[in-house]
Amino acid sequence: MAKQAIVALCLCCLTAPLAHAEFPQIRLDPITQNEIVSPVAIANAGDGSNRLFVADQRGTIHVIENGAVLPTPFLDISSRLVPERVGFDERGLLGLAFHPNFGQPGTAGSDKFYVYYSAPQPNGNPDDPVNPVNHQSIVAEYSVTGPGANTADVNSERVLLSFNEPQFNHDAGYVGFGPDNLLYITTGDGGGADDNDAGHTGGSADKPSGVLGNAQDRTNLLGSILRIDPLGSNSANGQYGIPADNPFVGAGNGIREEIYAYGLRNPWRATFDDGPGGTGRMIVADVGQRDVEEINIVQAGGNYGWRVMEGSFVFDSAAPLPSVPLIDPIAEYLHPNSAIEDPSLMRVGLSITGGAVHRGSDSDLNGKYIFGDWSSSFGAPAGTLLGLEEASAGVWEMSQLDVVGGNPLNEYILAFGLDEQGEVYLATKGTLAPSALLNGLPSGAIYRISAVPEPATGALLLLTLLGWCGIRRR
Repeated sequence: MAKQAIVALCLCCLTAPLAHAEFPQIRLDPITQNEIVSPVAIANAGDGSNRLFVADQRGTIHVIENGAVLPTPFLDISSRLVPERVGFDERGLLGLAFHPNFGQPGTAGSDKFYVYYSAPQPNGNPDDPVNPVNHQSIVAEYSVTGPGANTADVNSERVLLSFNEPQFNHDAGYVGFGPDNLLYITTGDGGGADDNDAGHTGGSADKPSGVLGNAQDRTNLLGSILRIDPLGSNSANGQYGIPADNPFVGAGNGIREEIYAYGLRNPWRATFDDGPGGTGRMIVADVGQRDVEEINIVQAGGNYGWRVMEGSFVFDSAAPLPSVPLIDPIAEYLHPNSAIEDPSLMRVGLSITGGAVHRGSDSDLNGKYIFGDWSSSFGAPAGTLLGLEEASAGVWEMSQLDVVGGNPLNEYILAFGLDEQGEVYLATKGTLAPSALLNGLPSGAIYRISAVPEPATGALLLLTLLGWCGIRRR
């Protein structure tokens, strides 16, 4: 397949290069440090309690109330997780979301929340040369023990959805409700590398070129964004609903009707811009293979190109050509050592960590998407904070943020989240392995992201007052 034929299918290949956005200086205000080991998701309950809930990859959810981490976990499902790999692991408790009706007595879902985690698959063989199964990803519902409670009922689990993962990595893991009150779930391509290995459609351990891969195969749930109604029941297992307006409902040929968008490698984190004045759009950050990290706006039925494309660049020119146009990212950047030569693109780090759109009290940050890169190195934490804004319709500007204390940080950037007021929070970790400590203490941290007021404002006020006083003396 010619490279030109692939590029012709892209919707945005002629998009002008990204300009650099105007962001204020950023301050990271610590909320908690050395208490949570591996914080990978931040959520609020939307119930007016102003609590933050933090998911620890090792299987616990913690409550932050009035700025303090409560001593008793909200939920502990560590015994249900797949055993942790030594050194590095992408599996574990990965996602957390509260039903939009949470905390509203008498409404459906008023006591429900949802998690995404990695569990053992007792019937799977990770060494199967054709169809290996490393673990299974599970989306489950839990209930709280009572209205306003700071604990959940661990025995209330209801498994909505489960699917096998061929390798340990690329598990995605975001769960979140959209403005339509439906649950969106991001899944990775199944792991390994290149979406081309045993357990990947057309792939094998020999890694032949030109394979379809899981992310382009809509007969499985991998490499996709799923959209379901957790309180519905018209799915095959009767545990969730499939919305009638999902783009592939009735498509036949084994295509999974849960799929809302596809062609993604590892969309680790996503967000909805649904705060006051928000656009309602879903923004997803997709982790690249060896060159490109990307940010996408999600469209119903959209194909985001992986493994034909990596970002807006051709990845495998021999891969089967999709029958629909591929959607280019709204923003992308390169790995530090990428062989791609494009002076219009920043070189940042190895793995994008999707962020959140600020809709809080700080007008200097309003409407801006704050995100990060996990690290520019595996061996030493060096996460980078970044910002993206839509300067005009369809024109996006990206920049590395000016952070008090320096940027890159000396930490791995794991996740972002919002509180009930639309303020953005950052989760980081100082060590690589999920359970690894730093100097005997948990190395996880949660920060609130704030803009630093410009000194010029105070100086201008002082000059104005001095001038006024001088006039009065005359």
